[in-house]
Amino acid sequence: MRFLIAVKDTSPESKNRLKIGVTIASGFSADLSVLYIGKKSSSIIEGDIALTRYSLSEWNIHHPGIEVLMWAFESIKEFGFLPAETAEFDPSNLIAESGRIRMVLPQSSGEKIHLILREGDLLSELHKETQYRPYELSIIGAPENNRMTHKYIQFLDTSIFIIKNFDPSWNYKILLCVDDSAATKRAIMFGAIISRQFNAHIHAITVSKNKTFGKGYKNASRWVEKYLRMLKLSFNVSMITGNPTDVFLREAGDNHIIVMGKASGNEFIKFLKGSKPIHTAQKANSPILLVKS
Repeated sequence: MRFLIAVKDTSPESKNRLKIGVTIASGFSADLSVLYIGKKSSSIIEGDIALTRYSLSEWNIHHPGIEVLMWAFESIKEFGFLPAETAEFDPSNLIAESGRIRMVLPQSSGEKIHLILREGDLLSELHKETQYRPYELSIIGAPENNRMTHKYIQFLDTSIFIIKNFDPSWNYKILLCVDDSAATKRAIMFGAIISRQFNAHIHAITVSKNKTFGKGYKNASRWVEKYLRMLKLSFNVSMITGNPTDVFLREAGDNHIIVMGKASGNEFIKFLKGSKPIHTAQKANSPILLVKS
């Protein structure tokens, strides 16, 4: 599996995002790529400058984004995701290719870590990266408004984890949103692994607008209960009547990580009207993971 973390700078917020991404990647034994998208500069990425001729100080003059990659490198070492004997950050190991610069690092459990620099519009370059190299999961910060949240979910062809209002000192629980959609079982599996990584209790809920729950909803609720019991995780299961988005938000509050399937279906209709996952992500006050089927 391949996970992608987008960082915007070297702030504590970005470091928290990096830490949660590293923790989740460890649980999945996934390859991890850290991506920084900077402002368009003097076209090093287009190959106008021979990469290996430059010292780190010269790199930083031409490409301030290299400093962010170096910070990510040191942070990943601090989190124990790199072998202790890993050499120092060396710009001569940077490789330019197809509108991106990358550095490949070893990793303590055998997977690979990539540090990647792109330039340009954030969403556009993030989309290009997920098209250039297939990723299972994209981990991003909270978009600036509802419209951008809709765009990120709609146009990134991966599962997507939006790190909103994350506080590493909190004891988060998992709110697992269960229905009869194609992505639900995969979302449950993701939620279970994240629960184990964070030692987090799972509240699995199935929400129906009607008092009568359909066969598909009942079967999904039974399946999640059986699956979580088999894994011997801490959990409880509820079936609740109400507006799904409203119930998800009420139950999640600000101390749960929401996990749910990423809606499939007619892309044009979803673009115009949205979907339960999109509406939930737009209104949530806590981190939310939308899992693609």
